Amino acid sequence: MKNLKSYILLLVLSVMLTSCGQKKAETDNSHSNDSKEKKHEHVVINTPDDAVNELKNGNKRFVDGKLENTDYKEQVQATKEDQHPHSVILSCLDSRVPPEIVFDQGFGNIFVARVAGNIEDDNILGSLEFATKIKGSKLIVVLGHNKCGAVKGAVDNAELGNLTQLVNQIKPAITGDKSNPDKLLDETSRKNVKLTIENILKHSDVISGLVKEGKVKIVGAYYDLNTGRVEFMN
Repeated sequence: MKNLKSYILLLVLSVMLTSCGQKKAETDNSHSNDSKEKKHEHVVINTPDDAVNELKNGNKRFVDGKLENTDYKEQVQATKEDQHPHSVILSCLDSRVPPEIVFDQGFGNIFVARVAGNIEDDNILGSLEFATKIKGSKLIVVLGHNKCGAVKGAVDNAELGNLTQLVNQIKPAITGDKSNPDKLLDETSRKNVKLTIENILKHSDVISGLVKEGKVKIVGAYYDLNTGRVEFMN
């Protein structure tokens, strides 16, 4: 009888320990799954407005610290044969404004053309035409930002080799109260985005034609270095 009681006691203890182990494993697995980065489920981009919404949502993920488009090895394999980015971003050279990251787009989703002051020239126009007419991108975003060094160079009449002609191209955008340098710089940067859009449409019949047909939209956006937020201007 004593041996039977001992056996039953051991059996109960064994069942309890097994149950605790299973619960711990389930808890550990749950924590492990929670800690994994959420994989981005790509939405279908049929229209320019779809592309705008995807970029807005991507920037929100970036600001919230919930990036989803970070499986770069998978993206390399998925895009090694071809590419069809939904948007093309013309942004400043500034190292603090990486469009693929601030819009959480990773590989293959956006073309990026970068030049100090996010201005256009013949090479930029050709690149934008390739992205839209040849590869089917539905959205062009001219992305400016606050505290832009190229814009400040224009305001300060900077002169240095080829940089001189670059800042001269920004000078028509200079606007605002010179007694308030920070506000002047901000207003000029915003106007520079708008003038770049006007110049793209003026100097590219290809892009202006696509815009008139409703196949492509061109918009301005403004990145805040302090918060990481992108404001779409129109």
